[in-house]
Amino acid sequence: MAYAKTSLRAEQRALREQMRGLGLSRRQIAVEFARRYRLRPRAAWRHAYGWSLMEAAQRISDYAVRSGLDPGGATVAMTAPHLSEYENWPGPGARPAGRRPTPYLLSLLASVYGCAVHDLLDLADYEHMPAADRLIIDKTAPSDGRQPSSQPPPPAMTSAGEQVPAGLPGEPGISGGREFAAVTGPVLAAMVIKPEPGLGGYEPYGAWHAASYASLAGTLPVLNPDEVQHIVAALENARRYADSAVAGYFRDQLAAYAVSDGVRGPKETLPLVLAIIAAVEHAAREARPAARRDLLAVGARGAEFTGWLYRDSAALRLAGYWHDRAVEWAQMAAETALQGYVLLKKSQAAWDERDARRMLMLASAARQGPWELPPWVQAEAIQQEARAEAMLGGDISGIEASLDEARSLLTRSQPGTTGDGSTLAAHYGTSLLVIQMAICYCEAGQPARAVEIYDEYLTADRFSRRDYGYFRALAGIAVAAAGRPDDAAAIGRESLGIAAATSSVRTLTELSRLAQRLGSWPGRPAVRAFRAELAAGLSRVQ
Repeated sequence: MAYAKTSLRAEQRALREQMRGLGLSRRQIAVEFARRYRLRPRAAWRHAYGWSLMEAAQRISDYAVRSGLDPGGATVAMTAPHLSEYENWPGPGARPAGRRPTPYLLSLLASVYGCAVHDLLDLADYEHMPAADRLIIDKTAPSDGRQPSSQPPPPAMTSAGEQVPAGLPGEPGISGGREFAAVTGPVLAAMVIKPEPGLGGYEPYGAWHAASYASLAGTLPVLNPDEVQHIVAALENARRYADSAVAGYFRDQLAAYAVSDGVRGPKETLPLVLAIIAAVEHAAREARPAARRDLLAVGARGAEFTGWLYRDSAALRLAGYWHDRAVEWAQMAAETALQGYVLLKKSQAAWDERDARRMLMLASAARQGPWELPPWVQAEAIQQEARAEAMLGGDISGIEASLDEARSLLTRSQPGTTGDGSTLAAHYGTSLLVIQMAICYCEAGQPARAVEIYDEYLTADRFSRRDYGYFRALAGIAVAAAGRPDDAAAIGRESLGIAAATSSVRTLTELSRLAQRLGSWPGRPAVRAFRAELAAGLSRVQ
């Protein structure tokens, strides 16, 4: 048992360090710990800092003394057992048990953890706290930043003093959603964090606190009153009100996030997508079979997208976790083609680690499984196999034959042309395939040919900003392999600026590979300048 606890602490420490390395806030870490380890909000915030009960108790007592709340150190003497009781109140039973945290104590905890009082509460707390406590707490500023309707809302807060940029003007499904937040944020929160009977406490997403769901509401489009009522009703009584319209609404929102992700990057997009997944899974638990299937299909798409966002953050273990969730939900929703598509996504994640054999096996499995993939997805899987073969030293004639087959498939049928309504890989087209062909040629030992393709086809107007920066990093690697270090360094500096703007750690990883390749020319001024700028950029994401 001691070994199991030690292993869990090590796992939690690794997860916390990884999320901090990605630039995520303490609030985002607390949300993830609450979801993954089924923690109540107060415990989740303590774990977000990595403090034991004893360490947190000491910090609380020290803060009370320093702030003048307890000059003698006698009134507020927090202990680890008492803090544990405060964290677990009111307990899982019908009657409250343990120590009830007063508004004063909650304010003290919020000061120590750098959060809002509302971040430390869930539905169980509100159901059991005295009316007088609720009155006091309701007068404190909610963590979602809501203001009276006559006042404009400030930027959302992720932790003490840390602002999350609002949606970019003109982005689909993002601008103007604050009005919806003001109406439905608390309602969404109350619906989704409700304990599930018979599940031994809280469902996996049940411990998400009010701020998470107010943030969800704050990023949804402005709805008319009937639509607002429908969404809220579905979260309150999924069996009666959840239907294909609700699933379609969340599906459209995920599609909007996929479009804007190329500009916003994973740091901004990931919390929004995770919140939608949580709401979808909550509704699916009680929905009728037909609606449940629609909701799980949306959840599967969301999980696949989350896997991509973690991949772009270079968090491949988390990417793999969400890819596995996507397959699970796709199976429950009878979305067979999506299962094959996720295998292709896993193959692409293996490319990030340059694991050619895993790439090949997963891409082949995607093509050969018991499902029918759209032609353009088949084309992408074929080029993925060709790239893996190139990395393994395969014959160039066989590699080119595969690339010709992929191009032929894509020429005959591109996304939106089959008439079957398939939306898998709707982003895939000739421009992307051609760039992937350049990658294949570079891996096959023909960098000059790769550079020709990059020079002709890699333009900013053909790709999202994030993807353009990523492919520029790969182009720099090909240019360096072709013996042009100064040009490669210039390309690297351009890519580095885009990677920083879009929070793409995946691009930074490729730029690190470029820097290693440029190690053969350490004395060239252009190379030194690029490597110095890259080192500074990498230090900011550690």
